[in-house]
Amino acid sequence: MRNNNKTIAVILATSFFLAACGGGDGGNDTGDTSPPVGNALNAGAGSPTGAEGSCSATTSGVNWDALMTETCPKLSDYNLFADATDPTVGPTRGGVPYDLSTALFSDYTSKYRFIFVPEGKAVSYNPSEVLDFPVGTVITKTFALPANTAMRDGEELVIETRLLIHRTDGWFALPYYWSSDSDATLAIAGKRLTDLTTINNQGQQITFDYSVPKAADCSSCHSIVPDLEGPDDEREQIFLPIGPKARYLNSDHVYADGTVYNQLQYWAEGELLTGLPLNPQSVEQAPVFNDQVPVASLNSSELNDAARAYLDINCAHCHRAQLTLPADYAGPAGSSGVQLEYNRNFADSPSKFGVCKEPIAGGKDGYPYDVIPGNADDSYLLFRMTTLESRHKMPELARNIAHMEGTTLIRSWIDQLPSASCSSAP
Repeated sequence: MRNNNKTIAVILATSFFLAACGGGDGGNDTGDTSPPVGNALNAGAGSPTGAEGSCSATTSGVNWDALMTETCPKLSDYNLFADATDPTVGPTRGGVPYDLSTALFSDYTSKYRFIFVPEGKAVSYNPSEVLDFPVGTVITKTFALPANTAMRDGEELVIETRLLIHRTDGWFALPYYWSSDSDATLAIAGKRLTDLTTINNQGQQITFDYSVPKAADCSSCHSIVPDLEGPDDEREQIFLPIGPKARYLNSDHVYADGTVYNQLQYWAEGELLTGLPLNPQSVEQAPVFNDQVPVASLNSSELNDAARAYLDINCAHCHRAQLTLPADYAGPAGSSGVQLEYNRNFADSPSKFGVCKEPIAGGKDGYPYDVIPGNADDSYLLFRMTTLESRHKMPELARNIAHMEGTTLIRSWIDQLPSASCSSAP
């Protein structure tokens, strides 16, 4: 494992410069600050064809052939980063950094995200589901635990890098654990780290165990099915990324030269994204919510919006069902009756958000309904977000501690819902 003492400012400046300007291997170094044009975002990224075809191949760019065909023992075998010892900055030419306006909570880790798309291919816009990434796409996400979550520009421990690889037969997930300062090693069986420590935004020291997931665990969150009809064994499961939806990418990002630019427009103008509507106002936009957003400062509308986005990104990959046919899909927990998609209208069906709905999965004495308007303390949904009991904890994976800021948000949202008598609910 390794400590990274670099500041976020340096991380952003370096990674964006390499991604957007092709730095480090003879790319454009003109200093031009205009948004990318032509095929600037994935220029020089190479092609999955024509590489040497093994984990040990020496390539001048991304080792596409290994990514498309091999399960390599070391992260560096894929040559995704200019400095193989640091997956938080400097993607190999063609890699593009991105962030989500509201992100899934993973034990207070900071996340460094990059997307790699082969030259000549592009991502297709989707108004509500995850963007349509072409075969050859690689998404990397590195998890690093800061010493203090209120100061994420300080010391941090880089723990793991996860890869999602879109091969010809579908998406493939590989977890890599940073077992040394020099490289990350494949962790097919996962990894459990004990007694990790951080200080949260309230100044409290937190000690907990951290789990690098098994490769097989990834499907429990990333798989959806076309519908809820028919026998379980006849439903076709589809493995998809979770976070990179238009609504979470429809936000400004600080790029290498200091330019602040909307991520979707940046991708579109760089020919990395096709089909983006010409009218930006027609693109759904989720709010920015993170640990630094003071929940008490949000008005009622902002609180509702932030809570819906938080439940969507953290829960709706499982707790979802069709909104329209035949375009939408169901998650593995869609049949529970709790369906938390961001684009679901709360006013049309409050029970889908748990309001006055009796728990179907699990349940616990003292928590008669998933959500009791005006009474967060007795709402099973909030209990499941705060408990560490394996029988009740939600999400089931990727959380070993409670997210204080996230639970504060959901508590405030439930408490401000108009009080209702659930005993008379249908």
